[in-house]
Amino acid sequence: METIVNVILPVFGLVAIGFITGRPPLFQADFARSLSNFIFYLALPCLLFRSMAARGLPHGDELNLMAAYYLALTVLMLGSFLYARQVHRESLAGAATLMLGASFSNTVLVGVPLILAAYGQAGLQQMLLLVTCHSAYLLGGATVLAEASRAAQGGAGFLRITMQTAGALARNPVIVSILAGLAFGSVGGTIPVPLDNIIRMLGDAAVPCSLFALGASLVGLEARGLLGRTSMMVVAKLLVLPALVFVSGRYIFDLPPLTLAVAVTTASLPSGMNVFLFAQRYQTLVSPVASATLLTTLLSALVTGLIIEYFRAATVVPLLHG
Repeated sequence: METIVNVILPVFGLVAIGFITGRPPLFQADFARSLSNFIFYLALPCLLFRSMAARGLPHGDELNLMAAYYLALTVLMLGSFLYARQVHRESLAGAATLMLGASFSNTVLVGVPLILAAYGQAGLQQMLLLVTCHSAYLLGGATVLAEASRAAQGGAGFLRITMQTAGALARNPVIVSILAGLAFGSVGGTIPVPLDNIIRMLGDAAVPCSLFALGASLVGLEARGLLGRTSMMVVAKLLVLPALVFVSGRYIFDLPPLTLAVAVTTASLPSGMNVFLFAQRYQTLVSPVASATLLTTLLSALVTGLIIEYFRAATVVPLLHG
């Protein structure tokens, strides 16, 4: 209960404030997109670069963290993709969309503030290692599948689409800032104090603005058609993926307590808004994805809170603040 009150409530409270106030007449209808651009292209890269510049290259436990997380993620991706193809007879694009909804965590707008509040800078740095490959692995793979489906129907060439997708991911400011920070920290670089203060102030704006923007972006989404595809994405995202990561991290890779806590908590985050944008782009499963995005955002306040409480009870807190 202490975790829900002190960690989860402030985080999702800001999401609720954004949902309630982030609309006309107080803000314009496209306000959430403009605020998201500020976060995505400026505030968040500053926070991520500064966080990763304070550390060096990943060591053994952190490499095991990535292996444990992506092993579990791959199992879920394959399972959800086959489920969509065999049970719902989805096209490649539809199956890729359902796969994203079941496995893509909102690591940016929710994950960064929540992990920082629950596990401090040490936990955030470990989660950011997961973020470096997260979008490239999930969105890259899903885009290739969706474009292959489109190409089969007379669209653009498969190879050209693959190259365009790789280029877009290479220009992603979240990925670039994390990798740049890692490189800067690994060579022992020091940010000049005036510049560091500017980066720090911009980074400080990322957390509250991200949560507010997420709430505002949920305006207009509706939870409907909860059976079938929607319920599968919700259950897979909030329950199955954390369980798979826990098994992989604890019993296969034997992760330390804090590292395991970060991995499982990251897995329990709600579906990212990128999944909804992906569904809109390819006009497939838009309503089920919108419902799953809204429901996982609401339910993860409880699920993620209980997961954090579990790891706190398992003596992770002394490791963080001792």
